[in-house]
Amino acid sequence: MSDREEKLEEALQRIASWADAYHTDIFPEPDWEKVRYSLLLGTSGITLDAISASCMRHVVDGIGKIAKEALE
Repeated sequence: MSDREEKLEEALQRIASWADAYHTDIFPEPDWEKVRYSLLLGTSGITLDAISASCMRHVVDGIGKIAKEALE
């Protein structure tokens, strides 16, 4: 296997590890109905959409970093 192939293989292993990082055995799915209508969210002006977008941005940024490093 070439150095490049090894680097790309390592990147794929890291991405696979990210995919397993937040297993539902450790972090169960929330009760989305309760979250959606939470008084805390409603009175603070924070929306579930904003929280979800922030979480997804974190994941995409992490995976993007792994891919960009492998492609250098």
